[in-house]
Amino acid sequence: MVAMYQQYLEEFRSEVADSLPSELAQHGATLTALSFFDNEDGVWVAAEVELPGQQEPWTRSRLIIPAQGPDKDAWLAGTIFSSALIKELDTR
Repeated sequence: MVAMYQQYLEEFRSEVADSLPSELAQHGATLTALSFFDNEDGVWVAAEVELPGQQEPWTRSRLIIPAQGPDKDAWLAGTIFSSALIKELDTR
């Protein structure tokens, strides 16, 4: 399923890469990996973030393409993913 949505995922990755690193830097954090995987629910993204003072990376996953197909534009999905990740980081 990941291969079927390659263009969508490239646009998603571009949106996240453009916005997330600078937002993470405000927390002293760094995005170390962004990967995609699929299962019966659809296509997921996993972000690994290096946090200051932490030995293990902080990992967050989110379903971005449901099994029945995308329900929003890739740039919007990327923006929502980045915002949710930062919001969760703010509450840690």
